[in-house]
Amino acid sequence: VFYLSLLFSFTSLTQTINVSEFQYLSPEPGSEMNSPSTNIIIRYGKTLTAVGLNDGVIKIIGGNSGVHSGEIILTEDNRTILFKPDLPFTEGEIVTVKLSGQLQTVDNISVPELSYKFKITENDLNNISKNDFESYYKQTCPEFFENYSIENKFSDYSSMGINDSLPQNFPQIVVDSLNNPAPGCLFFTPFTSTTFSGTYLIITDNYGTPVFYRKMSAQTFDFKKQPDGTLTYFDMGRAKFFVMDSSYNIIDSVSTGNGYLTDVHELLITENKHYLLMSYDNQYVRMDTIIDGGNPNAIVTGLIIQELDEDKNVVFQWRSWDHFHITDATNDINLRGSYIDYVHGNAIDVDNDGNLLISSRHMDEVTKIDRLTGDIIWRLGGVYCKNNQFSFFRDQTGFSHQHDIRRLSNGHITVFDNGNLHNPPYSRAVEYQIDEINKQAILIEQYHNSPQTYSFAMGCVRTLDDHRVIGWGWRNTPPSITEIDETGDIALRLILPDTLQNYRAFKFPWKTNLFFGDPDSLTFGTVTIGDTLTRSLKIVNNSNRSIAINSLYSRDSSFRSSTQLPIIIHPLATGKISVMFIPDHKKNYNDELHIRWENDFQRIACVVKLSGAGDDPVYANQDNSEFKFELNQNYPNPFNPITTIKYSIRERGFVSLKIYNVLGKEIKTLVNEEKPSGNYEINFNAENLSSGIYFYKLQAGSFVKTKKMILLK
Repeated sequence: VFYLSLLFSFTSLTQTINVSEFQYLSPEPGSEMNSPSTNIIIRYGKTLTAVGLNDGVIKIIGGNSGVHSGEIILTEDNRTILFKPDLPFTEGEIVTVKLSGQLQTVDNISVPELSYKFKITENDLNNISKNDFESYYKQTCPEFFENYSIENKFSDYSSMGINDSLPQNFPQIVVDSLNNPAPGCLFFTPFTSTTFSGTYLIITDNYGTPVFYRKMSAQTFDFKKQPDGTLTYFDMGRAKFFVMDSSYNIIDSVSTGNGYLTDVHELLITENKHYLLMSYDNQYVRMDTIIDGGNPNAIVTGLIIQELDEDKNVVFQWRSWDHFHITDATNDINLRGSYIDYVHGNAIDVDNDGNLLISSRHMDEVTKIDRLTGDIIWRLGGVYCKNNQFSFFRDQTGFSHQHDIRRLSNGHITVFDNGNLHNPPYSRAVEYQIDEINKQAILIEQYHNSPQTYSFAMGCVRTLDDHRVIGWGWRNTPPSITEIDETGDIALRLILPDTLQNYRAFKFPWKTNLFFGDPDSLTFGTVTIGDTLTRSLKIVNNSNRSIAINSLYSRDSSFRSSTQLPIIIHPLATGKISVMFIPDHKKNYNDELHIRWENDFQRIACVVKLSGAGDDPVYANQDNSEFKFELNQNYPNPFNPITTIKYSIRERGFVSLKIYNVLGKEIKTLVNEEKPSGNYEINFNAENLSSGIYFYKLQAGSFVKTKKMILLK
């Protein structure tokens, strides 16, 4: 076993040429403990031409391994050069990087020659860990693996007293508070701390009813919707993130490069389709040379931040070894132990100016990093943070052992403050106004449970319009997920068993694209109490495989279906179900119909909104002044290939809605039936039509109206 020696002579590592002329270099000049599988990243800072970019322009020489061949890549921004060695470097060797002066910028400026050196780690623990994922994650993320009894971790499903058919081991979900929550679906993946035990990816509606679940063979984390509309999650068993499309097909996987194992905490897909993620880097360090009584055989864990391009090339890498000190850890971290996790990064966010924010739990610190140079811009932390540069106002202690740093569009930041070092410990969601020039952090808002909840680890806070969704993480007294409105009142509270924990919780607008209802809402208008009104609903299979609709679900029995299940719908074809409305009280009814394809392994559901009103016979057949005859402009317009048409009917009668081309030829009939008064909308799919101008005509009794729409492919 080899150790990092602080007595090593750095003379050879510090011999450089023109290093200061370059904006960013990775590995950093003079750095140690680099991965044998590292690539080389050179950024001059100006746009380059590809002229002269050949095998001779870059020379990489290992002290033991000799000259390395490899692939040279000019990144898509034409500012960064990557060198990917064909073979790894040798452990413990010094590597020399040389760039000739042959390159030029687009402004015909010659790029200066470059020469510098870095050192490879003497014992690649990451390579060892690749053969034992379980041991690696137990060591780097011990909070996910605390041992305790696993009996009764899962139980029968219940939500607001509603029965639903779910697998026997599906986690119990209880929504005990619902008060006008924001629209959208909740994303979470609860788990036990048992070694690599299975779990479910879960998406529910506001009532806790799953619209999607998938049983997984290993623990999963950070299940969320990305800005590009895809879904991602980390699979502990395969040690990588997976990417799903809106039909829940796995379309990609993402893992850290340069020989590092992927960490569970974060994956962000950026607007330019890059990936931001992290790794925990284990290294042998002689801690007896750093602190009195330190362990000479200590394993110390550093933090690696990487940005990957669309082709999974590492285009930016930041290492805590180059910017933090091991002694930056808060005082509750034992620096004399055999294993030391001094950073424990757990979140990355892209700041509004394009730079990066990272959360380092064991340093009580949020750090802003220059995304172009890798330099630290500022360091923010509470009273236990050793490098805090900010003054806190309206908050005596700041945050402690935090998670989930996020920058808001208004410039504020939110943090889930685990509060491990608060006295007494308690957890809260906080929002700070950040003055980066004067280095001030002003507490704007905080939320904690009553009685106070202490979440030892994990947790998150996310902003959704004027609501906040808080995941309380570590198993604790209820709740597990709370949504609060703009006044701080509880809009939704979801409870999981206190023997389960949940790393993060999210809420997003969401619907699957695998199949959908046409229309996506059914309005029944006013129906006499005890009467039945039946409407037909088309189910569109949007995939290239057959699906089986084998379950229908609504919360209110006034909406039901007599359609025989299952319905097999072939690829790109449609099926049909009948939905009945049978009111039993004089009131307005609002519900949702869950149309499902499910088994013990997985559920996929699309949701159709239902509405109607029950009334006494004397009123039911009268005109409803609440509605009027109206035909709205389709949206979007122009469209490709689907658009939505909304219309209103003032009184019960026969309704016709048809599509015509510019020659007046009827193309499609969308509606041709008797309808009660109400507001309606229907989707028109013009996939098989050519671009051009079309007309849609509504006729309801004596009301006739025609509007124009544009199909633009």
